[in-house]
Amino acid sequence: MNEIRNSFLAGIAFGLLFGFFLAIRFEMKYALIAGPISGLAFGLILYLFASSKTVKKQTQIENIDGETVIRSGGANHFKNGEAVGGKLYLLKDKLQFQSHNFNVQNHRLSINLNQIKEVSFYNALGLIPNGLEIKTTDGQTEKFVVNGRRIWKEEIEKLKSEN
Repeated sequence: MNEIRNSFLAGIAFGLLFGFFLAIRFEMKYALIAGPISGLAFGLILYLFASSKTVKKQTQIENIDGETVIRSGGANHFKNGEAVGGKLYLLKDKLQFQSHNFNVQNHRLSINLNQIKEVSFYNALGLIPNGLEIKTTDGQTEKFVVNGRRIWKEEIEKLKSEN
């Protein structure tokens, strides 16, 4: 359901921005037609990508040894200035990110819950309230863009208090 909603919102944003560009560059009547069509196409392509079997297979974590996945969802992990797309998993003892292969910096990141010092929020691009910031005991800061960041934070803190 999140994939549909996010694709829809991204399509609207793209359609509005592209329509605005077309209105400035060309004529308003052209922008009123091409903007919504391009937004619809962008949103559809984004949805097909996010829900594809290839991406799901590439972001599947391995060797969880029968561990229960507490929470999982599409996420971006910021690494060296790139928002690396993939999936974030919360397991009983760790937080694990697995990128898909359509990134420049493909990687896997695993953070044991006992290494997490603090979980906080930040706004992506300075204004979008979807960022989750993890500070570790060794001084590292890892930033993720997720859906339902409050739920992620609550679940991580709950599991940390149980351990």
